[in-house]
Amino acid sequence: MDRVINMWSDVICPFCYLGYVWAEDAARDLQATLRVLPFEVHPETPPEGAPKPFPPAAWPQVRSRLVHLAQEVGVPIDPPSWNVNSRFALETAELVRAKDGDTAAGAFHHDVSRAFFTQGADISTPDVIIPIAGGYGVSASDVEAAWRERRFRRAVDASIHEANMAGVSGAPAMAWPHQRAIVGMMRPEDLVERLRDQALASGDVTA
Repeated sequence: MDRVINMWSDVICPFCYLGYVWAEDAARDLQATLRVLPFEVHPETPPEGAPKPFPPAAWPQVRSRLVHLAQEVGVPIDPPSWNVNSRFALETAELVRAKDGDTAAGAFHHDVSRAFFTQGADISTPDVIIPIAGGYGVSASDVEAAWRERRFRRAVDASIHEANMAGVSGAPAMAWPHQRAIVGMMRPEDLVERLRDQALASGDVTA
């Protein structure tokens, strides 16, 4: 499949974690490859982490909604009420992409999200990220050197800039290359319809 659907996503975004499954379903229906790209939803999160951006009284309702959605999607979830900074994970995903391509980078991104949303893992730390990267053939020394030298800072910044230019105001967001983003998690059939309409409007009659 040569056709590509971009999906801007953050590993700490619950709707990205859940929406990845439905976006993959939509991409298959459209005979396209899903390319997961980095987008920081909370770059202001300090190294020690921060509470989710909800009032404490609202969290039980938010958590209940996420659990219900996860059941509908068919993936496990135990939503943490605490955010961590995702930059290290996102830059490491770009290292995985450089070594093994878009598919591996997307799978790594989802594996990191799963660790965060099912185990409460602190995905801002090498202790968590390095073993996951190892599953994609990336050594601990490569992860450490890439982060120390910030080799993939520009790649993440460029993705965020591209997302902003595409009108991304939140995550997840999907689009064909060089098209306006469709923002928000949605069911596969709805996403297929939106993406097909977008492709037809751009003159792609094969969608």
